[in-house]
Amino acid sequence: MDLNQMDKESTRKEYKNTFVLSVAFTAVFTSYLAIQNLQSSLNEKHGLGIISLSCMYSSLIISGIIAPAIINVFGEKRVLVISFLCHVIYIGTNFYPIFATLVPSSVLLGLTAGPMWTSQSVYLATMAYSYAGRTSKDKHAVLSKFNGIFFPMYETTQITGNLISSLVLQQGSYNSSISSSAISNNMTITDKLCGSADCPMLVKATHIDEPGRDVVFILLGIFLGLDIFGVLLTLFFLPPLKRLKYKGSVCRTLALCGKGLTDVNILLLLPLIVFMAMEQALLWTVYTKSFISCPLGIQKLGFVMATYGTSTTLFAFVVSRISKFTGRYILFTIAGAFSLGILITLFLWEPSSEDVMFIYLIPVIWGVSEGIWQIQSNALIAFLFPDKKEVVFANYHTWKAIGFTMPFVYGNILCVSTKLLIAITLLIVAMISYLVVEIRVKPAKPCNEIITDEENKLNPDNNTANC
Repeated sequence: MDLNQMDKESTRKEYKNTFVLSVAFTAVFTSYLAIQNLQSSLNEKHGLGIISLSCMYSSLIISGIIAPAIINVFGEKRVLVISFLCHVIYIGTNFYPIFATLVPSSVLLGLTAGPMWTSQSVYLATMAYSYAGRTSKDKHAVLSKFNGIFFPMYETTQITGNLISSLVLQQGSYNSSISSSAISNNMTITDKLCGSADCPMLVKATHIDEPGRDVVFILLGIFLGLDIFGVLLTLFFLPPLKRLKYKGSVCRTLALCGKGLTDVNILLLLPLIVFMAMEQALLWTVYTKSFISCPLGIQKLGFVMATYGTSTTLFAFVVSRISKFTGRYILFTIAGAFSLGILITLFLWEPSSEDVMFIYLIPVIWGVSEGIWQIQSNALIAFLFPDKKEVVFANYHTWKAIGFTMPFVYGNILCVSTKLLIAITLLIVAMISYLVVEIRVKPAKPCNEIITDEENKLNPDNNTANC
């Protein structure tokens, strides 16, 4: 076999591994994200859905910190298989959702999620750097391309999972979603507290009608099958990576993660990382309950969220193709502007059953910014810290877990309007901090990252002296 043929074989393996990883995550998260979107409405009693999610993401904070040590013991592939098995357990406990079943399975899932996402990031980065090294292509462009394979497929889970949930839940019978209240302070039982006016601590709080358990069991059975498929695909078709070079105890991992925070660029990116997670948590809890289930009913939730998945998938694919032409600066600016516009709109808007088109439109716009955040944030981290990606990605996913946890922790306490104001403030701080990072790293870019192969062909006189 000649050298060119060996390169082609290696390239096929890199793409094949990326596709296997992507399909496995798509199967598992088709079920997980759909159930997550339903938690605040489906398990509303005593705040069980929100509490279980807060426990899950609180556990993810811990697992994200110790992820490198866990991966060092088990390897990336075993970590993925174990985590996907925990997804099977989590879906199983939703058949009988009480605090004694749903909360422990949520904690278990959170404890494996940090290493799982770190393993996923390492897999993609390893495949991308391997491909870029052999082909001499721009590293950031290749990272965007490989992330552009994974994340559009991953984002289709918001389409498939939500369509499945609504198509199944429509088989049940429902009354109109109303607000339950004590008749006090001249409030009537027909008044609704949808949108930013929804306050969980008020006597008059919004409650969502739940579907029959037989319909829920059908839905959970479908999701359980998808999780099992993801486990088998990973187990039999995804090859293991070489073990991490890092060796050490959990305590040393904690020290390394803490040391990672001494990097100024990482510290400056923390507000953006936290915001990206907080924004998604608001979509999964606040928007699904107060802006969809409240005015339209839980049976429409999946259809609305499917538009978000479609938009995110489409724009994630587009972004992966145009990033080499636009650069990340323009893309991050667009994402920040769209996110700010959405949050301000939600703060000022009180939805009703007559606002159907607008309720569907908001997730479409939301998907544009999310499609950018998903691909560009992962590519940016891998690009800025190529020599310590395991520890940096562990920090990245840990702080994302903190961003997820915050809205879940105060989800049953604060009014929707207050949650939106917190997110708006954090976004403004995040974009300023991101701008500072770009100013800091621009002079430090090596010439081979600035001058592309195409530019060299057009102008052979380009050299390091011209940078």
